[in-house]
Amino acid sequence: PGVPADLTRWVAEVTSIRPAPARHEVTLKDPALFSSPFVVLAGKSSPPVLDDEESGRLRDYLTSGGFLWLDDSSGLAGGAFDRWVRASLAKALPDAELKALPADHVLFKTFFLIRRPNGRARSATPVLGVDWSGRLVAVYTPGDVLGAWARDPLGGYLHECVPGGEPQRQDARKLALNVVMYALTGNYKADAVHQPFLLEKMRSGAP
Repeated sequence: PGVPADLTRWVAEVTSIRPAPARHEVTLKDPALFSSPFVVLAGKSSPPVLDDEESGRLRDYLTSGGFLWLDDSSGLAGGAFDRWVRASLAKALPDAELKALPADHVLFKTFFLIRRPNGRARSATPVLGVDWSGRLVAVYTPGDVLGAWARDPLGGYLHECVPGGEPQRQDARKLALNVVMYALTGNYKADAVHQPFLLEKMRSGAP
């Protein structure tokens, strides 16, 4: 529960964005859903199967400007949460495929240049997304990205990042911020005006 506040605090520290730190919970049937342009769902087990109304509202939400980040807290490929994500997105958006994001996708350069899109647990499954009319409307991170942020009451990290240790944790932190920035800014970094600068950073090996 403390992760959203930590993440939004970092967003405020490293960008010019001033996010609201409060954590709000919504359901697909909640009228507040359509006032929430960025929604996060994280879990280990399978949530309840979406009924037809929920699937319809999820479709309406995603196709009318909403953005959904799904993060598998188990870090296990093919687990219960993974199966639920794939089935739920297929039901809500049967005409849009959940597929791996290419290494040059704008999500990986929206703020940080991400060369190693890791979470707490390095997953053989890449970062996946659903594209709708040229816009990424849902991102699925199978490696427990948010788990890399979780802390105990004394401020220590709850989970080791395996197998890469602290460098992997930094990769996960950067990926989390990029997801937030993409949700807020969309594809603007795909504009050609940014390409020379980004290519030069990549050539120089800068983080």
